[in-house]
Amino acid sequence: MKQTNTHPLIVDYLDQVCRHVRATEMHRRIRDELESHLLDLMDEQMDEGVEEEEAVKQAILQMGDSAAVGKQLHRIYKPKVEWRLLVYVVAFLAVGLFTMYGMQVSFIEFKLDSYWFYALFGIGVMLAVTFTDYRKLLRYSLHLYMLTVGVFFLILAYGYTMNGKTYMYLGGSIRIDFVAMSMYLFLISVAGMLLTRTWRFRSTASKLTVFVLLPACLFVMAGSIMELMLYLFGFMILMMYTKTVRKEKLYLVIVSAIVWTAACLLDRYTLGRVQGWVQPTQDPLGKGYEYLEAMEAIRSAGFWGRGSNAPLPRMPYLDSDFKFTYLIHSYGWIAGILILLAIVLFIIRLARVVKEVDEPYGKHLIVSIVPLFSLFFVWPLLMSTGMLPIVNIEIPFLSYGNIGTALAHFAVLGLVLSVHRHRSSIGKPHTYMAK
Repeated sequence: MKQTNTHPLIVDYLDQVCRHVRATEMHRRIRDELESHLLDLMDEQMDEGVEEEEAVKQAILQMGDSAAVGKQLHRIYKPKVEWRLLVYVVAFLAVGLFTMYGMQVSFIEFKLDSYWFYALFGIGVMLAVTFTDYRKLLRYSLHLYMLTVGVFFLILAYGYTMNGKTYMYLGGSIRIDFVAMSMYLFLISVAGMLLTRTWRFRSTASKLTVFVLLPACLFVMAGSIMELMLYLFGFMILMMYTKTVRKEKLYLVIVSAIVWTAACLLDRYTLGRVQGWVQPTQDPLGKGYEYLEAMEAIRSAGFWGRGSNAPLPRMPYLDSDFKFTYLIHSYGWIAGILILLAIVLFIIRLARVVKEVDEPYGKHLIVSIVPLFSLFFVWPLLMSTGMLPIVNIEIPFLSYGNIGTALAHFAVLGLVLSVHRHRSSIGKPHTYMAK
């Protein structure tokens, strides 16, 4: 190219174009590409004997009106929110609140107040995360990991223990299940630490310690074996996706699987649930009780159910773990089919979001958290119908649960939406010439 310094007319033209593109992170790339095209057009004019000043004007004229080009580029790179996922969330919350009013469970008024609080506050958290740039998290991945570990130790030292599980106690009746939230925090930090160059623990042994052994010890000390198994599930999926040395990847996945199996075998509560699931009729008043009651509640519901006030006095956790069972018992198999269909469509939409994202950090994030997030929907449905063992997992948005866990689900979905929202702002921009 004959032109080495940017001509003032070109600079002014690029300024005019970028004024119409709100995705400011793309301005540099847009300017570079448009300038390259303009200089090529100038070269063609000057090769034909046209003076430099006139060549600049002709190149700009060929490129097209700055406002038209800018608006076309804005349409391409405008961050777009996946509103359909938000519609599903609102629908799940509406169904959850509606069914809560018909329940005959203890502390229902308190639970309704909590449900309304985390629904409204959670939507605010989700939207706040959605409209932030997730890429800013990358540089703080190691800091997030250290903060999570630090808070974990504080909770172990000063937390509130109930039924063998440690919570963050904020006074009054407010307790936050930070241990459950830490599953996502660890996965988000690990997804960034695998990519960032500030990560200095490069040996397989150090990665095994930081990614697997230390979190495992913390979860075990907090009495949260289920959260450990869920975290390792997400971590193994992330490791199978990430691009690293195959031998190292295989080693980390195998050790994670061994830790997962050991945690399952050492947890008597989980083992008892599995034994009751395999042969529920052998101990109908003990390990198999909940399975038999749930299946009977579903079997006797019929197509239209028993009504919104139909009691299930012998069935525990109707507002949380067995919310799907209660929905079918009260509103029939048709309600169960509709809920199942909505959840399937919701997960399919999440899978499409994963497929549409190409940016490495965004891909690492959603590959690590979306399978775990989806598991919270799938497992309660299948365990309610006796197809999987019973565990303490509530359907996000639809079931009543701990405020901390509920807000974590909102924040995670907001992060997924943020990744999807910025998918068009990453990569090589296209040049449009106005006609």
